[in-house]
Amino acid sequence: MKLSYKWLKEYIDIDLSAEELAEILTMSGSAVETITEKGGDKVLSLEITSNRPDCLSVTGIAREICALTGNKVKYPDSRVTAAGKSGKAIKCEIKAPGLCPRYTARVVTGVKVKGLTPGVSEHIVSVDMRPVNNIVDITNFCLMELGQPMHAFDLDKIEGGKVIIREAEKGEKILTIDGVERELEAGMLVIADQKQPIAIAGVMGGKETEVTGTTKNILLESAYFDPVSVRRTARKLALSSDASYRFERGVDKEGIVPASDRAAALIVEKAGGTICEMYDVGSLARSVTEIELDAQEVSSILGATIPGERIEAILRALGMDVEVREKGQFKIKVPSSREDITAEIDLVEEIARIYGYDNIPARCEKITPEIERKDRTRRIKDKIKVLLPAAGVCEIMTYSLISEEAAGRFPCVLGRQAALTRYMSEEHKVLTPQLVHGMVRAFSWNVSRKNKDLGFFELGKLYAPEEKGAGYMEVPALCIGLTGLLRQNWKEGAREATLFDLKGIVEEMLHGLGLEVAFGPADKKGFSVCSSLSIPGQEDAGFMGEIDARIADMYDITQPVHIAQIRLDGVFKTVSLEKRVRPIPRFPFSVRDVSVLCDKDIPAARLFSVIRSSGGELLVDAGLVDMYEGEHIGSGKKSLTFSIKYGLGSRTLTEDEIEGAHAKVKEELVRELNVTFR
Repeated sequence: MKLSYKWLKEYIDIDLSAEELAEILTMSGSAVETITEKGGDKVLSLEITSNRPDCLSVTGIAREICALTGNKVKYPDSRVTAAGKSGKAIKCEIKAPGLCPRYTARVVTGVKVKGLTPGVSEHIVSVDMRPVNNIVDITNFCLMELGQPMHAFDLDKIEGGKVIIREAEKGEKILTIDGVERELEAGMLVIADQKQPIAIAGVMGGKETEVTGTTKNILLESAYFDPVSVRRTARKLALSSDASYRFERGVDKEGIVPASDRAAALIVEKAGGTICEMYDVGSLARSVTEIELDAQEVSSILGATIPGERIEAILRALGMDVEVREKGQFKIKVPSSREDITAEIDLVEEIARIYGYDNIPARCEKITPEIERKDRTRRIKDKIKVLLPAAGVCEIMTYSLISEEAAGRFPCVLGRQAALTRYMSEEHKVLTPQLVHGMVRAFSWNVSRKNKDLGFFELGKLYAPEEKGAGYMEVPALCIGLTGLLRQNWKEGAREATLFDLKGIVEEMLHGLGLEVAFGPADKKGFSVCSSLSIPGQEDAGFMGEIDARIADMYDITQPVHIAQIRLDGVFKTVSLEKRVRPIPRFPFSVRDVSVLCDKDIPAARLFSVIRSSGGELLVDAGLVDMYEGEHIGSGKKSLTFSIKYGLGSRTLTEDEIEGAHAKVKEELVRELNVTFR
């Protein structure tokens, strides 16, 4: 925007030079790019940001300078001192209220159209606007002075005595005042009479109703046009004007009538005539923005102590209505010209730039190094990310939003589903209540691309509404999956991954975290074979199993898929990150085997539990070395062989001590599980 130094000084009393003004304006955010000598005047070229249409006028910049220097703006007198009756019947009708919510038209009769106008033309020439005649020059003068674009029609050339604000019809044409005939598109907003478009709203007037030397009566337009509509029309027609530049950024909604008053008063002063009827159609109510402001918060954000009195003075100088409540507490009413201010932080920015960024001390906060770089949860996750890849599975990350149908295919361990109220699509409607769907989809994506031997894990979250309906739960969880071949080489051949391979990975991972896991029978939705997982302190820690073939078929997978899902909230509480070591035994241990014949439905984990609890301090370790089911032991029975190690770290056990401990283990197995020995 061009700004005449001489013109500016008509609104403020300042002793600053143009160069000094350029400096303070630039430092406050309105960058002055160049200063040009022009006819004894100096013209400043400013770069105004798109959110500050209030600065696209001389009075707007004057207000900024006064806020920076403590002066007061001398606003022009816009009062209309006389009004008459034109005797001309004019009607205004808005047929596109969405694109033009308010339109005013004022009749001025008996004007004398002349050439250059002292006090007006030289100002608009100074900012590179072309002088036309006194009427047009005054509308341009007011545009630059107040920021409100206006247009003057030759009233006697308007057909039918009616002005219609409507959307153009496809193929309609208009000869604009630059002498170019333009074809309009449907949806472009135009000002029309009963016969044809007489102006492209907010962009340029038409030749047919242009004010010329023969004009006696004018219709002065001042309105609010939709910024998007004006921008779109100007771009499509490749026709940009000073008016469209301001309408595109949004004009002051409360400045429409005052600007019309100012222009009408100037026309009567410079061109004679009588101010007559004013037509005001449509409505444009703005929402009043009121913001609470705390002086302490301002100082805290800026890192500089700014007194409340200074804050109040800055905001008042910017045209804001300031209500002082308690000490340092304000209620700010934002003027209609500043729609860019919507929150407290916007006010803080305004205070900072007027107070002066160079007055805010530059300092670097003392850096205090964190003693613990990673919290406990993060360190446990990091450990999991080391343990699982070592077991041959790769980390994946899947989407947290899934379809409602997919969410219901597998166990929802937290109960209800957390569905979005506004969702992008049916495929992204629910925050996932399980990680199984994402894991199976990852398998499906790879299997369909001939990559069938897979082992994945994912550290994610399960989501569910709180039981009392207040908020939502996010539970950390781990999902591990295997499908396809576990190994394939020339020496050992090919072997498919089984549920026991997955069980081993889970056991090793939890053992690496210092946790023992127990498995039990379970029946879970979507699984053909399933076991529950429990860890110390959390009975229902998770589950693992083989996906039901019918469910796998929905994902176009025909090979077995084994999945384990573990809640990590209990793991995070139980795991000890302390490193524990055990010395190499100085004394030998002894091994005793025991072959047990028991009911088929007794899990091996139950036998392990009895062995470990009855072995006491002499039991070092126990392992399952063989299992047999078949006709030699009868139906409903199975035979399990355990190898049990006995020993002490302080001495060698005697034979009696070993046999005594072993006999106690066997006695407890019989007593608790009613087993026999082979």
